[in-house]
Amino acid sequence: MSTLTTATASPAGTDLAAGENWIEFVPAALAQPHQVSFPAVVESRRNHGLWVRPRLRRDVAEALCEWLNLVYPLDPDWYPLARFEDDLLVVFTGEAAHQRHEIALGEDGRYPLGEIGCWFLSAPTRTRARFYRQLEVLRDATRHYPRPGETLVTCDPGNLPVSGFPARIDTRPAAPWVPVFRPEIAEAVAATCTSNHDRFPDDHPQVYFDRDTLVHVHQHLRALDGYLPWRIEPDTDGNYRIDGDEWTFQTVPVTSEGDVHPTATAPEGGHRARSGHPA
Repeated sequence: MSTLTTATASPAGTDLAAGENWIEFVPAALAQPHQVSFPAVVESRRNHGLWVRPRLRRDVAEALCEWLNLVYPLDPDWYPLARFEDDLLVVFTGEAAHQRHEIALGEDGRYPLGEIGCWFLSAPTRTRARFYRQLEVLRDATRHYPRPGETLVTCDPGNLPVSGFPARIDTRPAAPWVPVFRPEIAEAVAATCTSNHDRFPDDHPQVYFDRDTLVHVHQHLRALDGYLPWRIEPDTDGNYRIDGDEWTFQTVPVTSEGDVHPTATAPEGGHRARSGHPA
């Protein structure tokens, strides 16, 4: 699932529209390089308690048909086939694609896939451009050094010092402390989480930017009815406040020589950090 594709970030050539999230089809084989994410509205109820029920715009549904024609030969018993017959989306599933499903345009102007296919909440398509940008960000050591008034924090204490990032700590009486990241630091945090998720998807979230909105997809909560990714808008200064319990951080102690201590410690009482399980 972490292999690269040469497809564009959006198969329909567009960004996410209002109310949409990236979805992805469970691949037949982890090594195959044809994984593509699609923008869709996600219904509240899950399919079999795990998979999302997408609703697709016409242009996205057309792109889906093209993609299925590409991946179907890899495993005809796993991937469905689809095509348009006038305004009707026709999907063929099952062994040798013998079951025909006719999907009409819904009242919201989208095609509801319902229980067809195993779709899950994901992130943008893993293109080469995104991969190399991620490498560039991860290799930028300057994003790990705090400015005056900032403190190193981490959401992955087992991977220090590379997971330590500077943040301004916002403290209020009788309230948990909140890390506030500069835009370039938020990008580095997102790249680190994405890299960790690609290797250990059960232990780390997916994090990406939708324009200037930071989007957090919890690795376990995404399978629950009604769950939608957490969208974090920048404040008036363009910084990002991580003020929810879904994504937690710990402070990172620094030695007198300026080195990051290998084990993070929890902040004092009343702070929202958790020890143990990352993110």
